[in-house]
Amino acid sequence: LFLISDPRGVDQRRFRVLDVDAKGNLYLYGTALFCKNEIIKRLRNGTYSLAEQTELGLSKDLAVLNCKVLKEKSPYAVSGVYWKDPDGGSRSNAFQVYCDQQTDGGGWTLVYSYTFTAYSSFWTGRNAVTPRPSWSASDANVRVSKTVPLSETQYEAMDFSLWRSIGKEFLIKSNINNWIACKEGSGSIVKQKKGSLSCKLVKQVSNYPPSRGPLLTAGSTYYYFDGDTRINSPTHDPCGTNRPNQLRNVPNPHGNIFVR
Repeated sequence: LFLISDPRGVDQRRFRVLDVDAKGNLYLYGTALFCKNEIIKRLRNGTYSLAEQTELGLSKDLAVLNCKVLKEKSPYAVSGVYWKDPDGGSRSNAFQVYCDQQTDGGGWTLVYSYTFTAYSSFWTGRNAVTPRPSWSASDANVRVSKTVPLSETQYEAMDFSLWRSIGKEFLIKSNINNWIACKEGSGSIVKQKKGSLSCKLVKQVSNYPPSRGPLLTAGSTYYYFDGDTRINSPTHDPCGTNRPNQLRNVPNPHGNIFVR
């Protein structure tokens, strides 16, 4: 992998321009096509720099505090499983986590992956999200998980007490509802504190309704992580009306919460 050198210094923003496969075939990235003659010239003249690969997060000894820190120190790291050191100490208590390094700037640590108990009967009391994190939910009856999920379809939840040590922003992804990212206001998901949040649409999965974005406002429900199979339903409503407007007939329906 070659990176065109920048006379302004190594701390400037860099872009991938050239790649090679196992057979030695060279590939130009799309954004580099506009300057391919300059690239060829620099390769011939030797005026290029080699991109340094980092091993951060790839072993317990090189564990990072969270996925956001990994993104800052290794901006080209891809989404995947990395080692996390929860307290930035000796790394003896480090464990593996899944990092989303692409969505909304990356740096997201996966804390919760869930599916549904009765997706085909979504708007019934039998349906709930499963499993549930170890947050406070005295009336819920689905199983509690304290196992770190290492993929978006490994349905587990990191110990809830660890969420707040990762960050204050959260990202909700689902293949049956729109994706939203939120920042703390007077409310907080990692502290399970009721109050206001500042949220934005990250990805539109559902086109219904086409003219409304998922702003979390009083009296509206876009997501409800109901963990009781006896009453209520786990709302995933792109309209924010607390109705069964989620996408239907989706294979392997699921959702995820990330923290940054």
